[in-house]
Amino acid sequence: MELLRQKYLDRDVEFVSMYVREPHPHERGFPGYGQHETYEHKLAYARELVDIKDLKIPVVVDGIDQKHHLDLGTLPNMAYVVDKKGVVRYAKNWLPADDIDEVLSGLVSQDDPSRPVTVTIATHHINSSI
Repeated sequence: MELLRQKYLDRDVEFVSMYVREPHPHERGFPGYGQHETYEHKLAYARELVDIKDLKIPVVVDGIDQKHHLDLGTLPNMAYVVDKKGVVRYAKNWLPADDIDEVLSGLVSQDDPSRPVTVTIATHHINSSI
């Protein structure tokens, strides 16, 4: 995701990550991470995620009721591309960076045809999930 953020830094594109829940509490090599008990507990996990993954994009934290996660769909690692009018132009799970690059390159090239952008991100070059 950082490569995409850098690529589109000067193109009026914003990246935001939403921390919603622990998809596999106490599993997959993270036995110390259970389901959130309070919002403060959830914030602490989100802060650890930012530190561990060295995230440079803003991370917003959904409420303990998971309202936004439920509104958007309940799968983990969802990726959305939303245009300037608020229309979802792309939605997919597992954050495929090459697909996102393709959608963004089309949108920003339409936005400013004098500065076209070509697809350059290939999933095999980056870790495609955050």
